[in-house]
Amino acid sequence: MSNHRVAIVAGARTPFVKSGKAFASLGPAALAKHAVRGLLDRHKVNPERIEAIAFGAVVPERGKPNLAREIVFEAGLPPHIEAQTVSSYCITGLRTTTIIADAISDGRISAGIAGGVEWLSGSDPSTFNEPSTGLSMGQHTEITRKEWGISRARQDEIALASHRNALGARERLAQEIVSVDGLASDSGPRADTSLEQLAKLKPAFAADGTITAGNSSPVTDGASAVLLMSEKRARQEGQAPLAFIEAMEYAALHPSEGLLMAPAIAVPRLLDRVGLRLKDIDLIEIHEAFAAQVLANAAAWEKGWRGPATDPVNWDRVNVNGSSISVGHPWSATGGRILTTLAYEMARRNAQYGLISMCAAGAMAGAFLLTRQ
Repeated sequence: MSNHRVAIVAGARTPFVKSGKAFASLGPAALAKHAVRGLLDRHKVNPERIEAIAFGAVVPERGKPNLAREIVFEAGLPPHIEAQTVSSYCITGLRTTTIIADAISDGRISAGIAGGVEWLSGSDPSTFNEPSTGLSMGQHTEITRKEWGISRARQDEIALASHRNALGARERLAQEIVSVDGLASDSGPRADTSLEQLAKLKPAFAADGTITAGNSSPVTDGASAVLLMSEKRARQEGQAPLAFIEAMEYAALHPSEGLLMAPAIAVPRLLDRVGLRLKDIDLIEIHEAFAAQVLANAAAWEKGWRGPATDPVNWDRVNVNGSSISVGHPWSATGGRILTTLAYEMARRNAQYGLISMCAAGAMAGAFLLTRQ
């Protein structure tokens, strides 16, 4: 990112809601339109000044193979905005951000929008097994948690922290959410969650398993969008950057090595490349596909499983506004949600460094380093 510094200027998203409920009559393009239009309107951004959009969806909308281009039209944006659609499982939102950030860094554009949407009301998520193995994500994660000795109790503690942090952050998160049909908050965070309640839930993927609906991310509809600009452009337009994208890293391994374990490669590699330690990071966002996956990757970082060993994880710095277990996980929208939440929290605290770790199906992962230096 050495040519033109890339600033995260603003972010917005729809509420994340349980699939089959409030957004069941909408669709990907409709949800995406709300996120993009809400982003521009709330932050008083002139659409004529946007040069490109990269948007993603794992489950495409019938008849709209280049969803990003349809968003341009359906959101009433200028037709000169070039658009491309991306699909890369749960790191789709990071991939679209990389496309726009690279274009800004190279000087091809100076302002663009990255985002993602998932409308799982129109599909059956249980049919999305890993193609190379035939197993679901949950089944793979049961294998991983056994290999890493992850306890049920610790998984439920991560889930409870996610709900408590999200509930405590409702007012902060409201600043990121644009209402859709009168709905202005996420459906997932539960005030009645407790360790006792979580312990009563039955295993979801294996009779002798420990992964439950309570310590897993729910099936969710939603969309997110992030406004990126070159630092020069942001300053010229009077936009105070929330944070800057300092570095990005992607990694992959074979699913047999741990379907959701690629962050164990991406995060140490990123930290090593920028010369930082985990203890240097003020805020850490770890995507919560499953609590077991969060814990297994953290253990792998500390052990030095596929890279240099890191410092111990300071859990007080992790997912301070909740994450996917409580907030929800519309696959392609989660990357934008995490980028937005982290950037705003860094601005509130004037934090120097923020780290993102995301796993994805296909045994892939993405990691971002944000800075306010």
